[in-house]
Amino acid sequence: MKHLTISLLLALACTAGCLGAAADPPPADEIAARFVAAEEQAMDFSATVSVAAGSENVTARLFRKDPGCYRLEYLEPADLAGTVVVSNGTRKWRYDPATQTALTVAGPYMNAAFSEPPYPGWAEGVRGYTETVAESLAEENASYRGTEIVDGRTAYLLEVAGDSKLFEAPTRYREAVHRLKVRIDAETRLLLGLEMYGNQGNLILAADYTDPLANTGLPDDLFAFDPPAGVEVRPMPTAAITPLFLWDIEDARRSGVEMPSSLPGGYVFREGAHLPGAYTILRFTDGSNDLEIVKRLHDPYREERALPGTPEAVLLSDGREAEYVSAGGKDQLRWRDGEYFYQVTGDMFGKTELVRVADSVEAAPVPA
Repeated sequence: MKHLTISLLLALACTAGCLGAAADPPPADEIAARFVAAEEQAMDFSATVSVAAGSENVTARLFRKDPGCYRLEYLEPADLAGTVVVSNGTRKWRYDPATQTALTVAGPYMNAAFSEPPYPGWAEGVRGYTETVAESLAEENASYRGTEIVDGRTAYLLEVAGDSKLFEAPTRYREAVHRLKVRIDAETRLLLGLEMYGNQGNLILAADYTDPLANTGLPDDLFAFDPPAGVEVRPMPTAAITPLFLWDIEDARRSGVEMPSSLPGGYVFREGAHLPGAYTILRFTDGSNDLEIVKRLHDPYREERALPGTPEAVLLSDGREAEYVSAGGKDQLRWRDGEYFYQVTGDMFGKTELVRVADSVEAAPVPA
């Protein structure tokens, strides 16, 4: 969370003295401003977080680092203990040492991934609690509710309440939150606890933070995962994501997708689909036969749909290595370029023609 508008709050905070434990506590907006500023400046964060949401209780060791990296090491309940969830911002893993399985998902599919019981997918939301608190304190007027000693540290108590919904709780059923209570360390300005309530005063979620630390320089390899030998690796299940459907060549050009400038004689655009960052599928036809061009985010843990047979090594014009296969009345050229896998499939065009098409594929300019 690095996009809050906090200039006014910071101006208030900068005119105040130290937030140490004092006889006269600072105003609520000052405490809120300093917490928001601390969250803005936290390039990394770690804590042990215990969460209670209804009848579900989860405790995890949380590590978070910008941009988009996090690691959760689950401690409780017993059937979840040892499970590790890791994301480096572009790939996510969930590893269960008890069953020796690892589920993984990459790219834009990460946000569409879901979990199945007994793993509580909602618990991963703990990585964003501090961001939710900071956004609420920056956007709403907070009230001061006194101080409290938490694990030997002085905490300021703030409350945000409103007639309308503040936000949705990061729980299984996404209940509406109408009141938020937070405990903020008076010295470090880090979160020590929070409580979320519904419009009837019912407690929806409570979280306690033990040993919170910020800007300690967490190493990048903490957010990397290499499956141990013998571990079964499977794709993480994901919900369907609706792509942009391309009905004509102008749709494709407006989307800025990569297009071939050279096609076999008589071939015209038929249809396509485009999911930014994930894949592009383009189909061309001469009325009888088809030519398909696929660009897909490469995932070594998902099997690519490819023609069977022993491939022949081919060099494209810029030196990229490709593979050519002919089988079942079709021929295919496939290659890697950076993070993406490309595949051109047609009805017996021959190697030379497919290479010519592949060499002509380039990004279309997006209209201003």
